[in-house]
Amino acid sequence: MSAHPERQGYHHGDARNALISAAEELLESVGAARLSLRQLSERAGLSRQAAYNHFADKQALLAELARAGFERLAAGLRRATAGHSGRAALAHAAEAYIAFAQRSPAQFRLMFARELVDLSRFPTARAAGAAAFGVLVSVVETITTDKQVGDLSLAAWCLVHGYATLCIEANLEPKDRRKDRARLFARIILGHATPS
Repeated sequence: MSAHPERQGYHHGDARNALISAAEELLESVGAARLSLRQLSERAGLSRQAAYNHFADKQALLAELARAGFERLAAGLRRATAGHSGRAALAHAAEAYIAFAQRSPAQFRLMFARELVDLSRFPTARAAGAAAFGVLVSVVETITTDKQVGDLSLAAWCLVHGYATLCIEANLEPKDRRKDRARLFARIILGHATPS
């Protein structure tokens, strides 16, 4: 009989998913710097070696957490903007972005902190980041001309990302301000848009 009955029945993909789920929880409680592969295996209820079977090293694990974060962010942006257009879509996207940062601050930091993990070494994580930004671009495309899409998408991202970062790093404002701020950012971007 196995000394670890909780591990019985794990398939290869299930173990990896269990490790990623456990890593997301640990990331928020201990931070990226203190996260270890051994600690992760134990948290997931797997053998101490399990994490090493799925991630070459800690950098690979952090890149996977960043990838998962970008995918969650993109999914949240899609849900928030579904059925909306124009200023409403922008405001919902902004609010979803800020909410993601406030719900998962350690993962949010990791996704954008090159000193924690250099995503240029991890194509799937980098692609997930580009896809998340692509959701924002698709919203901006509905409000302006092709010529402005790039500039306004960047401006929208900078506004929302800067605000979200200041809220989690400097406690800029309470969470109940996020809806109003999201609407403000949407008005700013829309005010600079040339109707398509």
